Amino acid sequence: METTFWLGLEPLHQLTHSAGYTRMRVEMYANDTNWYSAEYDHVSIDNETAGYRLSTFGYSGDSGDSLWANNGQTFSTYDYGQQSSLAMMMQGGWWYSGYDHACLNGGYEFTIMSQATGFYWNCSACWSLPPPMSSFVTVKPGHLLVSRIMVTRP
Repeated sequence: METTFWLGLEPLHQLTHSAGYTRMRVEMYANDTNWYSAEYDHVSIDNETAGYRLSTFGYSGDSGDSLWANNGQTFSTYDYGQQSSLAMMMQGGWWYSGYDHACLNGGYEFTIMSQATGFYWNCSACWSLPPPMSSFVTVKPGHLLVSRIMVTRP
């Protein structure tokens, strides 16, 4: 059973600025039957006035620091933000830079292009078009099946 839950930008801002939740762990399961993880010592989401800008640093893990291009970016959706056309193409809001290696909030079943999706991590082929299905987790290429994101206190 697949479930998706989006907490929302304002609650993420509140958690990362007021409540002390400044660490983040992203876990991914790929069809090569392995789990991969990325941990960040610091994550914060700015307020609405600042465009819910993403800030991350202190990467460790075995999946690659795929948020490096998204660091410092504002959040975009199909109808709002500096990368609204990219958000429309990827079928989901994200901190798009245009040179993204990660998007965990795009469409899982991508309908615009065959053999592609807007849901990926550590993709080296994602700089203008959605990645091919074989490029999701380049540590060991495989289809990204599940992801979990946990924001915690240090």
